[in-house]
Amino acid sequence: MTSTFSDIRILDFSRDIPGMYASLLMSDMGAEVIKIEPLGGDPLRSDPNYRFYNRGKKSVCLDLSSDKEMQNLHSLIKSSDVIVTTWLLSEAKSTFLDYESLSKINPSILHCSIPPYGDVGPMADIPGDEGTVGTYAGIHEGQGGETGTPLYVQLPFPTYGTAFTASLAVSAALFERETSGLGQKIEVPLYAGSTAMQATGLISGEKVITPARRRGPGPSTGLPVYRLYKCSDDWIFVACGNNVFWNKLCIALECFDLLEDVRFLEAPWNIPSEHWSDLAEILEPIFASNSREHWLNILRENDVPCAPAETREWFSQHPQVIYNEMLQKIEDPELGLTTQVSPPLKFSVSKSPKPGPARYPGEDNFLFTTCIPKESTPLGKISRHPLDGIKVVDLTGYIAGAYGTTLLADLGADVLKIESFAGDGFRQNGAAFQGWNQGKRGMILNLKDPKGLDIFHQLVREADVVAENYRGGIAENLGVDYESLRKVNPKIIYSTVNGYGLTGPFSEYPAFDPLIQAQGGAMKDQGGSGDPVFLRIAASDYSSAILSAYGIVSALYYRSRHNEGQHVEISLVNAAFAYQAAEYFNYPNKPTKPRLSSVGQSVDYRLYKAEDGWFFLSCKEDIEWNKMCHAVGMSGLAIHNKESRAENQDVLNQKLESLFISDQVSVWINIFRKSGVKCATNKSLRAIHDDPQAHSLGLITENDSYNLGRIKLQGLPFRFSRTPGKLDLPAPDHGEHTDQVLGELGFLEENIVTLRTARIVG
Repeated sequence: MTSTFSDIRILDFSRDIPGMYASLLMSDMGAEVIKIEPLGGDPLRSDPNYRFYNRGKKSVCLDLSSDKEMQNLHSLIKSSDVIVTTWLLSEAKSTFLDYESLSKINPSILHCSIPPYGDVGPMADIPGDEGTVGTYAGIHEGQGGETGTPLYVQLPFPTYGTAFTASLAVSAALFERETSGLGQKIEVPLYAGSTAMQATGLISGEKVITPARRRGPGPSTGLPVYRLYKCSDDWIFVACGNNVFWNKLCIALECFDLLEDVRFLEAPWNIPSEHWSDLAEILEPIFASNSREHWLNILRENDVPCAPAETREWFSQHPQVIYNEMLQKIEDPELGLTTQVSPPLKFSVSKSPKPGPARYPGEDNFLFTTCIPKESTPLGKISRHPLDGIKVVDLTGYIAGAYGTTLLADLGADVLKIESFAGDGFRQNGAAFQGWNQGKRGMILNLKDPKGLDIFHQLVREADVVAENYRGGIAENLGVDYESLRKVNPKIIYSTVNGYGLTGPFSEYPAFDPLIQAQGGAMKDQGGSGDPVFLRIAASDYSSAILSAYGIVSALYYRSRHNEGQHVEISLVNAAFAYQAAEYFNYPNKPTKPRLSSVGQSVDYRLYKAEDGWFFLSCKEDIEWNKMCHAVGMSGLAIHNKESRAENQDVLNQKLESLFISDQVSVWINIFRKSGVKCATNKSLRAIHDDPQAHSLGLITENDSYNLGRIKLQGLPFRFSRTPGKLDLPAPDHGEHTDQVLGELGFLEENIVTLRTARIVG
């Protein structure tokens, strides 16, 4: 059986994990990925995680200073489809590996550039990494919240978000190239990937009410219907994501009076912040009165979304994880028998091949002699956007489903959001709804009525994609599941996003992002040896959404080559493994993950407090540490190599903390940047609104919403040189485009009136 990208060759020049992981996601779907390394191998090979991020890839070692070696490289470039780099633009130009140079060698090449801050703008030449860019993008400030102190986020969300977004962008460019025959540059900075994992946090406007959050590092903070609770023996997360689940919680706890309490009538999302503590004081002693297992049983019996806060080791043995086959054994020649995360996306037709281990440096240098140049003749059809002409029927709601189809709209697809008369459960969360649904048209359609289902089938016949994120069994009950719709349109791409999976022991359980965070180990990991911590980034939701979009576009590419539709599935459970891939990577004698309180991983990779705020310092390599020491006038500390820094961490932390508190953030940033040391000012996510670099990249856009006036929200997290994305529509009002869509199907005005009177449409 042919894999999704079995005809694609990718050259991976990445020196950083976002690029390696992006190409891995495509390797896992059948692409031939060739890792281009310097003579002697990539320096990152010293990190065992390298073996995971480069599994299944081939290895070629080159001396780019040699004319002969460059000729060999050009042969590879001529035979390839995609090149992935993580360089600064100035570095790429210095080696003639920028897009302009590459396109002269192969006009059909797609060049995916993943720089720290972007290839354009005032920060284009500033080096950066996970820690510094994440700090600049508000990752740590957002976790610390209103405490005024940032909290270092243990999981590398910028890296993962960027890798997911880059794989989506590359697959979209490949799809577009099928009709144009032309290459282009794709740019997905680490900065953009950081915002993609926090999209709705950017929304602001005069009428936008910023949700009140009693935020901080402790577990018992936040909205009382959506937070951690301590039971008599351990922690549980309760997630009432809509008013239906709030009602079920009150019934399950036999707190019937809460349903009539005027303080909580706007539950779950709009409880006034002054009443949060009132509700918490009612619920906390209830949960503390009995064991976690007791409350899990009661809540699950009443269909209340809940989950235990557990470790990754516990989750590895979860019945649904085993059922989903999310962990696999791979024998590695250097590490021995390893446990690695399986590809998160499931395809019904284009199955993923079983990956092999990472190769030895230069193991595939023979490929120079077998290169066959790719066809580079333009095919004629020039698109305005990568997904021009693609029609998506969108049955999704909340974040995991809806944000994925928004990304398809960003890429140029015509996305039609189908809602019931009740509407998307997150319309109550007005501002966030805008961010998860911008770029779409909206229609009210009663799928439970045969006439409504008939209209839906008419839409499906003309569509390319149907996307849904129902709980297990609901799509089948409505008759809108894949097996039903493939009879209507055999070439349909059908996307499912769900909590646990379509089948399996937990398939019918309700799921929200923090429930998967809790079970998957992210909360206990963030808490370290203390209490679990609720991560304020909806990691499971955003990862599922971006990966679902990637899966859909990849399936569109496969259909363009093989003329077959198929079913693509991603679950929040599988996504939890995707955004913790390195954390779940296990091998004999794996060391414990380094941790330094709440400010970072080590003395050379952490947040520091200055006189007027915080900044992040990254100088993990000895040469970088030496630069930093000399730059701040503490040359004596340069004697400490990596091992010595670890042994003397307490003393070194104290010395640097005493130094940095003595002056302002801007002073230290200027000193470090002049010396080539990676650093970044700690900022809030909202600061992106006024950031010149963000505006250079188009990370912020504005539109006129249907209910909140003029608002600012996330722009495009990717840039295409030839087929840019589009931001032409705000999120739709409930049923805003019903008449328009019915008119396109040929319904006359009097027919529409009859359908509306019968409550078939709205």
